[in-house]
This record gives sequence, structure tokens and C-alpha cells, in this order.
Amino acid sequence: MMRLFFLCTILLVFSCREKTKQNANQVKHAEETVVSKPEEVTAAVSALLPVPYSYQLKRAKKWHDASGENWLVLYETGSYIEKGKSYSSAKLAAILYQKSDSGFVEKWKMNDYIQDCELDVTCSFYDDQLSITDIDNNGYAEVTMLYALSCKGDVSPNSKKLIMYEKGKKYAIRGEELMVLQKDTIGGAMNVDASFKDAPPAFLAFAKDYWKKFGFQKYE
Repeated sequence: MMRLFFLCTILLVFSCREKTKQNANQVKHAEETVVSKPEEVTAAVSALLPVPYSYQLKRAKKWHDASGENWLVLYETGSYIEKGKSYSSAKLAAILYQKSDSGFVEKWKMNDYIQDCELDVTCSFYDDQLSITDIDNNGYAEVTMLYALSCKGDVSPNSKKLIMYEKGKKYAIRGEELMVLQKDTIGGAMNVDASFKDAPPAFLAFAKDYWKKFGFQKYE
């Protein structure tokens, strides 16, 4: 009887140790997959990464997630006239780098542009629009960017684009800025890309709310 008691005690202790070990591993895994709070690194990035030819640095942020240490850098050219051309062009780019012991590795790059515009050209990110989130709580950050594009000589809405990335997968919304002229509105079209069908529903809900925060112009 005493031998059975000791055997049950040993099994109970072993079971408790295993459960404690499993809980510790779960806590450790959760800590490893938490997306850190993004840091503004615009002032530091120029010394670490080369600015692509003809571009100017716009903004940069870094964070840690399950994939490692990530640096997202936004670039713009502003309006310029290419050699041999008569009209204006403009470009923008976003590059995601991952930092390793050997340096920075480019993971993905997004480009857009307006070429040979005879009128006023716009191709720029909205100020303070860069968002780093973990909406689905999977330990991998979503990157969301918004920018304006146009070639026009009148007071009309710019084209507007929202681009979201998670683990290299791209989602997009395309449309127009919304202009409010007293009681009338102009523009505001929003066309959701089919890619969002494969995303968690919370991605599209966030993207639609984020879309409304930028490119809104009100005229009294």
C-alpha cells in the first residue's frame, strides 16, 4: 500500500513538472511572437542604409516580430523632369528591410509613379500615415501605407491608394480623395482589391477605417 502511495506521488510530481514546463514554453512562445511597439528611426536610417538614386528619405520605422527585426523606409522623389523630357514625373517607394548579423536584407519593395505630366504632378505619401499593427495577433506585423497620385491642373480629387502587407502578401484599396464643398461632395470612390477576400475580415475593417483618415479635404 505504501509503495502504491509513493508511486502515485511520483507520478503526480512528474505531471505537475510537465504542466509547468508546457506553460513556461507557451509563455515564452507568446513573448517571442509579440509585435513590439514601432520606433521612429527616420533620423538614424540614412547612416545605415543608402538612399536609392534620385529619391529622398520620407520616413522610417523599425519593430520586432516573429520574423525578426524589421525596418520599413519610405522614399519620394518629388516633382522632376527626366533628361530628354519636357514634362514632370514623380516616384515613391517603400522598402522593408530585415536586420541580421550580417547587415540588412531587402524583403520586399513597393513602387508607384506618375510620368510625363504636362500639368501639376502629385506622387507622395500622406504625412503621419504609416501604420504598424498586429490585427490578427499572429506575431507578424501588418504594414499599412496611404498615398496620393495625380496629374491635373484643376481643383479635383487626387487618386488615392492604400497598400497593406503581411508576411509579403499584398492587399490594396484604390480610389479617390473626398472633397467636401459646403453641402456638396466630390470624389470619395473606394475600390477594394480582390486580394482582401483571402485576408482575415478584420484586415478590411481596419483598412476601410484607415482610408477615411487621410485624403479628406473640406472647403467652406
